[in-house]
Order: sequence, then structure tokens, then C-alpha cells
Amino acid sequence: MYSKLDRLEKNGLNLPVNAGSCVKLASYLNKELDDDKQFFSHHEDAVTLKEVVEKIDNNKKTLKKNQEKFYSLSYNPSPKEIAHLVYLATGKKVTNLSELTGEEKVKVFAEFKNYIRDCMDIYARNFNRDRTLSAEDLVYFGRIEEYRHYSYKDEEVRLGLKERGQLKEGLNLHAHIIVSRMDVTQTIALSPRAKSKGNTNFLNGKEVKNGFNMKEWQKECFEHFSNKFRYIYTTDKRFYDDNVSYEKHKSRIKNVIMNEVMEDMHEEHKLLSRMRKINMIIHPSKKAMSLYIMKRVKDILSENESVI
Repeated sequence: MYSKLDRLEKNGLNLPVNAGSCVKLASYLNKELDDDKQFFSHHEDAVTLKEVVEKIDNNKKTLKKNQEKFYSLSYNPSPKEIAHLVYLATGKKVTNLSELTGEEKVKVFAEFKNYIRDCMDIYARNFNRDRTLSAEDLVYFGRIEEYRHYSYKDEEVRLGLKERGQLKEGLNLHAHIIVSRMDVTQTIALSPRAKSKGNTNFLNGKEVKNGFNMKEWQKECFEHFSNKFRYIYTTDKRFYDDNVSYEKHKSRIKNVIMNEVMEDMHEEHKLLSRMRKINMIIHPSKKAMSLYIMKRVKDILSENESVI
């Protein structure tokens, strides 16, 4: 399970796009039109697009025009985690959510939605404030999606194997969250971009705690999936650990990735070498034929190879 603070681009005025209305992001997240995939809040399962935009855009008291007003989070389980969740909810082993009935999908979405609500509690708790916050202090709306599409960033698109916009195969269940920067009372600004080091600053002459513990949020969400759904991670996948920080795992993660890359490069090199040989046989150049004949003559004259 990978929890992520999504990167938001800047607009034509060089301001962050989340300094304005959330209507563009909310409309984009509304693309999978389905009765079972509506916006949801911490307590409601069906929230309209209009209500999402109004509640986020109007929850900005004390924020200046050029300041960020909302953030986009995503919760991304792996295909194995999704398969495990589907099995728990339906008793079925599937490789694609299209193999489920409408009723079975509702069960899976409900389980995933409740997990996300738990994770928003975790998100709130990891802000460094004078009191411990919860999801009840947040103004947020989520949207579950079951599809992913190939983009220009994907290797398959760059190699011409897939087209941009084409649906990805397999299990791709995930969720997006739009969460307001201000709390529900519009008195506390909550920015997940502010790193937590027990920081404090002064606001209106009063010392105020600030900061957000990103790594702890990600680690706790990762572990909560395991605890809630009784999912056992393999050693290679368990990079979050109670007693060992992510930083100490970085070299191991890097080595795993580099080994995979080197293996792929080795296989590609062998394949290219075979293709060159085949191409030389099918379409031999004069130079290649001349070099081949000279080598054969040399081998025969040096008795390295029999004439017969």
C-alpha cells in the first residue's frame, strides 16, 4: 500500500493550481461515472460534484489569494493487496475487477472506502498541533477508481507497445482524496508539505505548533492495511518497520532496483546481439561478408577448423 501526496502543477500565473478552485480536479475525478463510485466524505457515501466543490472552495477563511487551498492525496494498493481485499470481501480470486458482479464490487468498494476513512484519521493525527486531530477535524472528499490508463510516462508508451490513454490490464483499484487546507472550524491551517520536526512559529503573537510527519503517515497506512485485512507482506515488500527508519532501507531498495535494471539490460543486450546476427544473415553488407570470409579463411589456414 502506497499513500501519496500528489504533486500539483503551477498555472499560467506561476501560482500553484491549488491556490484557486478545486473544480478542475474534482471534475477530473468524476470521470468514472458510476452509481457505485460517487464522491464520499467521512460519514457520507454519496456526495455530489457540486457539493464537493462548494465545501472545499468555501473552506478557506484567513488564507490569502496566492496560498494553497486544498491538497490531493492518493491511496494505491498493489495488485496483490487488491486481490487479497477482493477475496476477503467476495471469496473470489480474480485478476480483473470486471470478473466481479455489481453487488460484489459494492462490497469491495465499501471495504476499501472504510480503510481510506481510517487512513484520513491517520493523516490528521500526524499533524503537529497542540491537540491530537482526527478525520472529524478535516474537510475532505474521496473518490474510488478501478481503472488506470497508460500515459506518456509509461515505458510501454515510449516503446510504442501501448497507446497513450489505453486502459491498463490487471487490478488497478485506488482512491483519490481532495482535502481542504483549513480544518472544519477554519481556524487551523493544515499543510502536508510542512515537514514535522516539532516546529513552532508565531501567529498573531501566539506560539503555534506546525508541521506534518509524512513518513509516519505513509508507514501507518501501510501497516493498517496489513492489520485491518490480515494481509502478510513478504520481507522484500516490508520497507516500513517499527524500529528501522525508511532511510536505513534506502540502500537495500536501491540495490534491489539496480539488480532488476541490470538483469533487464543484460537480457536486452543478448536480444539485440541475436537480432544483429539474424539481420546480418538476412541482409548481409559487403563489409560484413568480406570480414566473415576473411575470418573463415584464416581459421582454415591456421588449422583451427577442418576444411571438410
